[in-house]
Amino acid sequence: MGIEEFIEASNKATSVDELFALYKKAMSDLGFDRLIFSLMTDHLMIGKRSGHGIILNYPEDWMEFYMERHFEVTDPVRHKMYTSPGVFTWRSLVIPERLTKTQLQTLQLGTDAGLHDGIGVPLRGPRGAIAGIGAASSAGGVVLDKNTLSRAQLLAQQFYTAFLGLETKPEELPYIVLSDREQEILKWCATGKTRIEVGEIVCLSVHTIDFHLRSIMKKLDANSLTLATLKALHMGLIQL
Repeated sequence: MGIEEFIEASNKATSVDELFALYKKAMSDLGFDRLIFSLMTDHLMIGKRSGHGIILNYPEDWMEFYMERHFEVTDPVRHKMYTSPGVFTWRSLVIPERLTKTQLQTLQLGTDAGLHDGIGVPLRGPRGAIAGIGAASSAGGVVLDKNTLSRAQLLAQQFYTAFLGLETKPEELPYIVLSDREQEILKWCATGKTRIEVGEIVCLSVHTIDFHLRSIMKKLDANSLTLATLKALHMGLIQL
């Protein structure tokens, strides 16, 4: 299944199961018959918490072993999802001086479990959400050239976009609006300014700054300014 065919078919999918079946077919044609899709962060827009392997067809015995050993905490592939700008190969991570003994062991045990020629595809969603896809071959022999990796990246992005479309219920999305003044104050706070400094910049008293900050935290359902700032950044309500 080519990229254009997958785009058309995935846009018509009526369920996540149908979408994943299409994705498996498209990736299998590239040589990857083992897939795992994870939500690296909470996805507020679809009401789902972060979770490792929410959709997958990895070997069950490997996943049981993986979770029993809590490899999801140290897995270098998962760590790379947060920092890589695009698709990467598992073999590129095997740099002994940069990985712990457990991380090197995790990669080797994955290969021993029949996951060969693995790649990771980080995905960026709305409101700062991060997801990731791991793909591997049970037979091996996949040519991991730039063209193959680029195709895998495009297929993964389309899968993620279609997944969000199927899971999102627009009428349930929280609609939060910060006033111009609240955005201005929170942005200055996010840069490290104190309440006194912010007050001097925007020509307001500390009491008034506190009033606006309380309003901001209430709107964002945050019990601290730090959490409110993180939420506002993730939701695109302020930019630095």
